[in-house]
Amino acid sequence: MTAPLDATLVFNDLRDAVVALETARGSPRDVRRAFSRVVELTQRLTSAMRKDFSRIRGRQWEAKDFTGWNGVTEFFKWLRNQDQHEDAIYISVHERRFYEVPGRPGQIFPFEGTWQLSDQMIDHLDLGTVAFHPIDQSTGKALPPAPPVRVEYQYLFQPRSPEARAKLTLVPTTDVHSLSTACFEVMTQYYEYFLSALRGT
Repeated sequence: MTAPLDATLVFNDLRDAVVALETARGSPRDVRRAFSRVVELTQRLTSAMRKDFSRIRGRQWEAKDFTGWNGVTEFFKWLRNQDQHEDAIYISVHERRFYEVPGRPGQIFPFEGTWQLSDQMIDHLDLGTVAFHPIDQSTGKALPPAPPVRVEYQYLFQPRSPEARAKLTLVPTTDVHSLSTACFEVMTQYYEYFLSALRGT
C-alpha cells in the first residue's frame, strides 16, 4: 500500500479553510481566525511537499522552481512570518448601508465606513449605531430613522506597522476573502505542479 501524501492532506485542509473563511462572514472573530488558518496552511503545504518529495524522489523539493508565484502569495508568505514572530493578524470591518433616496422610489444611495476593531474577539456585526434620518420635504424636519435597503460587510486586513502598510501597496486589495481566493488559485496550481514533479512528468 502506497503511503498517503502529507501534501494532499494539507492541501485539502487549505481548501476547507478557504471555505470556512467564506462561511464565517457573520462574525469578525471567526473571519480573523479562519484567515489566520489560511495563511498558516499556505506555508505548511510547502513543508509537507518537502517531506513527501524527499521521501519519494530522494531529493530536495525546490518551491522556487514553480513560476506561478505573485504579489499575493508573497504577501501571504510575509504575513505568516509576521503573524508568528511579530504582529498578530488584525482585521477591520468595512460596512456599506444602502438607503432609498427620499421621494425617489427605487433609487438608492450608499453610506459607508470602516470599523477599526480594537477588540478582535467581537463575534457579531452589530458594531455601532448608524442612522439615516430622511428630511420631510414639506416641513424640512428630520423624520424617524429609515431602515437600510441592504447592508454589506467587507473584512479588511488591518495594517499595524509602516511595513505592513507598505506591503499592502503590492496587492490589489485588502479584502481578506478576495486575497485568500486569489492565493488559493495559485496554491492549487502549485499543488498540481508538485504532483506532476512527483510523477516525474
